Amino acid sequence: MRTFVLPVAAAAALLLAGCGGPSSSAPGATDATPAKASAITGTVSLDPPRILSGQARLDLSLVDMSVQPQVAIASKTIMPVGTLPLQFSLEFNPQQINPQDLYVVHATMEDGDRHFDTAIAYPVLTKGQPRSIAIQLHAEPTAGDKALAGFEALKGSIGGMKYTEGSAATETVSRGWQTFRDAKGDIRFIREREDAGDKGYTRTDFAYLDGKPWVVVQERLASSAARKPESVTRAGWDDQGHLILHRRLVAGANSTLGTDQAQALYSDAEAMLKQAGAGRK
Repeated sequence: MRTFVLPVAAAAALLLAGCGGPSSSAPGATDATPAKASAITGTVSLDPPRILSGQARLDLSLVDMSVQPQVAIASKTIMPVGTLPLQFSLEFNPQQINPQDLYVVHATMEDGDRHFDTAIAYPVLTKGQPRSIAIQLHAEPTAGDKALAGFEALKGSIGGMKYTEGSAATETVSRGWQTFRDAKGDIRFIREREDAGDKGYTRTDFAYLDGKPWVVVQERLASSAARKPESVTRAGWDDQGHLILHRRLVAGANSTLGTDQAQALYSDAEAMLKQAGAGRK
């Protein structure tokens, strides 16, 4: 009888196959351990929507809220932001995640003097929270916004103030104004109207705080009979005289008021205050 001898390597391979070697698996088992999540994904939008400048910067961070001080596990900056909503992916090291801790995504955005933040927290990853979220940012009031809101509130209260009237005229322009004083006798608001005939009509409201120009809103119209202004200019200053409100609206398009134009309005407000203050109380 002839005997066949298998090579050692072949015999070993057959032995492993017959015994369910390392390539076999028990029922229900997988060949590899599932990979842990390593990124938070989602979208960022603005409520209400608005057009951003090319300088807008978005900052995202994944923060462990269960430790003190709070620790940023990962962070990311997007600049320029472009158009919102946008999709994002915030990568992190899964080995740094403690299943017992609470994690949230923080999102903030800066665009010039405008700051945007979230109204709520966005928990993620642990304790049944998702790893894909939809973030909404909201614009926070700027110093200029607050000044303009104060101006509108003051304007709404002038009906209860003591007021005086004045006027002046040249060959080409006629002007009239009303001066409103608070209970202490301080000038708080001046409403001026200037008619230059075929060169246009101007409505200017001056508001004052502590005896200094605070907010000026000026509307230019084609004529005194026109209902809609061709342009609206808004300027405002803080108590140190720094420009904090500088907006111009022309034909429905917003733009930033130039420094020289704002300074001219400030000078006009000072001159108007001096002229009105020289009149009777």
